[in-house]
Amino acid sequence: MTAWFAAAAVATALWALLLLALALATRTPDVTPGPPGGAPTDESPAVVDLITGGWRLCDEAASATLLDLAARGAVQIEEVGPELSLVRLRKAEGLNPYEQLVYEHVRSLARDGVVATGALAEGSRNLGRWWKSFRKKVIADARRRGLSRARWSRAHATLLFAAALVPAALVAVAVTLADASADSDRDGGIGAGVLAYAALVYLAGRLNGERGTDLGIQAAGHWLAVRESLSNSRFADKPAASVTIWGRPLAYAAALGLAPRAVRSLPVSVPADDRRAWSDYGGMWHAVDVRYPSRLIWGRPPLHAIGRGLAAGFFVGFWTWIVLIVLSAFELWPQALAQPGGFAVGLAIAAVPAVRALLDFTGQTWIEGQIVRLRRRRSGGNENRPKYVYWCAIDEGRGRELKAYGVAEDRWSRLSEGDVVRARAGWRVGWIGEIEVLRNTAHRGHYADTQDHLIDAPRNLGEIRPGWGGQDGGMRS
Repeated sequence: MTAWFAAAAVATALWALLLLALALATRTPDVTPGPPGGAPTDESPAVVDLITGGWRLCDEAASATLLDLAARGAVQIEEVGPELSLVRLRKAEGLNPYEQLVYEHVRSLARDGVVATGALAEGSRNLGRWWKSFRKKVIADARRRGLSRARWSRAHATLLFAAALVPAALVAVAVTLADASADSDRDGGIGAGVLAYAALVYLAGRLNGERGTDLGIQAAGHWLAVRESLSNSRFADKPAASVTIWGRPLAYAAALGLAPRAVRSLPVSVPADDRRAWSDYGGMWHAVDVRYPSRLIWGRPPLHAIGRGLAAGFFVGFWTWIVLIVLSAFELWPQALAQPGGFAVGLAIAAVPAVRALLDFTGQTWIEGQIVRLRRRRSGGNENRPKYVYWCAIDEGRGRELKAYGVAEDRWSRLSEGDVVRARAGWRVGWIGEIEVLRNTAHRGHYADTQDHLIDAPRNLGEIRPGWGGQDGGMRS
């Protein structure tokens, strides 16, 4: 039995050496910057971001793409104030798939063809899925240009998958024999083998990705030289709206990490901020601050708030009674008033949430506005049965600071950010008792994916199938 475990360990070590050898053989050589003074070539800013970032696409690629669209006239970026800039849609033709993806996202958020730059992070889209689609399309363009290829070829992937079966099988045999020798009625061998195989595949996946071709390394060197030239143009403090003056060089500067201010103002690939939202309710884009108050009584159903108030009153009243008994022993409090004193304090503590909840229970008001935030927060339970609280923030167009309301899960799940709703809510305990959608959002529940260029461009080996692709990465049907 010990021999089988030793054999499994040796096989795993040999497989690790194979993985290391393949990783060293397929790594992208270091890129040497070309001679200074080179002019930009026809690669897009997103492709430039990919090849100059070690063949890993960085977050600024989407913002740089939007700046490039502005430089080419597909959109217009206008600065109308110190805290407000607008993206205005223009006629777009001849866009490649990932440029179309960015353009469609902007169009999906726009109201009358205009969207605030800060609102580019808004929407109910699955940002991870959106970014994955964007990344695959950029990689497809880089491969079409001959600048990039998959790290693992079909032969590499098949060899790694097949070789991983050997240590996994030895682990399965060793565990099976260990169970048998221990007179155990469990059969964990197959499970152990599957887990071992999955672990090896995951380990291989951490080293997978894109690598540069000879032409790609040459292009990356050229763009590093361009970066050196652009670094002297002081793009760091230029706003996104200055693209009307600087044109495409600003987009390339953003892709090369030289225009952080412009990138920050165009959060296309950034998750929406929980506490700061953008709303177009009322016809004008504006920012609102969202607060999620303490859950002591706020954001709970009225009956729950009453119950929590009673529990808090009992707890505080009991310990007040204990303290007063101790004080009366030292003649610092009348002994006859110890129990009434504790009762009075507990009643006062319980009365506040109870009164507020009862007033809300009988006197909820109707509010109307646009949902700007729907959030779910973990509140307890265990890993198998977690408990959540559900928040809904509604912009009524009356102020720039909102309190999120609590809402039942079944109602919360039917809502989308951007919906215009009418809700019956209590402002004393912050609970929505009833909500109806007056107008479904027209722009925040989807993103346009052209569904072409669905290439195999995995981040890790777990995303691909045995026998996958070719040296240049095959297309999926």
